[in-house]
Amino acid sequence: MNQPPQPPADHAEPQSAPLPRSGFAAHRHRRPAWRLPEGVSPGTWEYTQQEAIATGYRDFIANTPLVELDSRLLGEHLPAAAADRGSRVVDFGCGDGRTMRTLWAAGYDVLGVDLSQPMLRQVAAGAAGKAFEHRRIRANLVQLECLAEGSAAHGVCLFSTIGMIRGREFRRRFLRHAARIVRPGGSFVLHVHNRHAAWRSGPARRVWLRSAWSALTKRGHEWGDQTYGYRGLADMFLHSYSLAELKSDLTASGWTVRQIIPLSITSGEILERPNWLPGLRAGGFIAIARSEN
Repeated sequence: MNQPPQPPADHAEPQSAPLPRSGFAAHRHRRPAWRLPEGVSPGTWEYTQQEAIATGYRDFIANTPLVELDSRLLGEHLPAAAADRGSRVVDFGCGDGRTMRTLWAAGYDVLGVDLSQPMLRQVAAGAAGKAFEHRRIRANLVQLECLAEGSAAHGVCLFSTIGMIRGREFRRRFLRHAARIVRPGGSFVLHVHNRHAAWRSGPARRVWLRSAWSALTKRGHEWGDQTYGYRGLADMFLHSYSLAELKSDLTASGWTVRQIIPLSITSGEILERPNWLPGLRAGGFIAIARSEN
């Protein structure tokens, strides 16, 4: 689904590329809780249904520093593609196919999985669209029984897509699915936001404290959960990780953590002095894990 790069610290509406209002009725795609897919919040469901969000997504993220960094890190940390596109990489939460295009250009076979049909239509748009026509699957990341065990050489889940899944058990279920789908010895590249980066600014500290308090006082709220305005949506959901939580969820779900790469506060480069308090200083993390199933 491709989460926006970072929610505003004070939950304010982002000012760039707002969702066009013409023809858009608030909560048009709202569903009652009992009809939502597992792990999907009301705001996230609306996000997956909006054509305007999908068609404007590429322009919206064009100047995001993380876009170039995660492409470079994929080149450095995924094994070389096999000849004749013999190495399949599943892009879990592929959004409009940004990472799929990068991987395809590097010689991999690709498969994009996303809950948003409008985003999947963007995958098949453009010059490389025909190549991806049959390389798209609409599915909830929590419910990936449609993909066979060992059907991929590697997997990626970038741009904090996992943070869009509400509920730790559901996030772990997705990670277990990914570990089942990626063959033993395969690599998995995962990006998350660091919730403790909030200490870098006053407004973000208030969000951090509210989330911590809600985790203690509200049923179903976890520390790191927040909702915020995003492109016409009032309650976009994101879960931000601690470093310990990231490692714990990966290992509990069948992955061996090979490396955690702490990112700068803007997530545009690797953190300087990465071994010095990365849990507090990093803006996010990219985990490199290996499937051992």
